[in-house]
This record gives sequence, structure tokens and C-alpha cells, in this order.
Amino acid sequence: MTQATAADFVGTWRLVDYSLVHDDGVIEKPWGTDVRGYLLYSAEGYMSGNLGPARRRRGVIERITPAARPRRNRRYIAYTGRYSVQGDTITHHVEASLFPLWVGRDEVRYYTFDGDKLTLCTGPLKSGHHTLVAQLTWERVR
Repeated sequence: MTQATAADFVGTWRLVDYSLVHDDGVIEKPWGTDVRGYLLYSAEGYMSGNLGPARRRRGVIERITPAARPRRNRRYIAYTGRYSVQGDTITHHVEASLFPLWVGRDEVRYYTFDGDKLTLCTGPLKSGHHTLVAQLTWERVR
């Protein structure tokens, strides 16, 4: 399937993989291979995503240095809002987020379907001297 409609996304999706694909071919698993999360798309045009590593420390107060503060929440992602589908992209129009700077922003993702699997990819992102793409693979919950 190359072109989808919003109806193709409607439902609940479970995260099965989160990878960073670098321009030199290196594949990084920032949360390891054991990830947990759900992505929900409603028929009314709303979405919600929550995801992170499956093994998060519980009951531990982390001591965060000032230099690490901007990165402290990258081990969990949560946001919600309306969504729209156009061509080979789905856009999440962020209305609420764990990351305050995402609110009011459009998060554009390139999509592919393979049976009950949905892969969402960011556009190219600069990371130091490299370029990478965040790739998330989801499986439809039946």
C-alpha cells in the first residue's frame, strides 16, 4: 500500500521497535530491544502516543546534572493532538506533550504498512556530524 487514508490508521498500535538509522548505515537502539508503547488513532481524527523503554527505573529519584537536564525526558515520549494524512506522510498536530516545545508543532512522519505492521519515520535529523532518521515500528492490536 503506497497511499493510505486516515481510516487505515484508526485503531491501537503496540510499539515493537524504536531505532535510529544513521546516514552511514549504523542502526542504534537508544532504548535497547525491549520497548513498550502504544499509539492510538481515532476515527474522529485524534491521536495519542506514549512510549519508552520497557525497563524504566521505578522509585528512584534521579540526580540530574544541569548539562543533562535537556535530555532527561528522552527516555519517555508522550504527546497527543489531531492528525492528518497526505500522500506518503501522516502529520501529528501536537496539542499536548511531555515536551513543551512540541506543543503547537506539527510532527511529520513518513509511513509504510506491511500487513499488520506500521512503520513511521522522521525526516532526516542532524545529530552532531551525522544525519539520522528515527524509525518506529508498530503492530496493530487485534
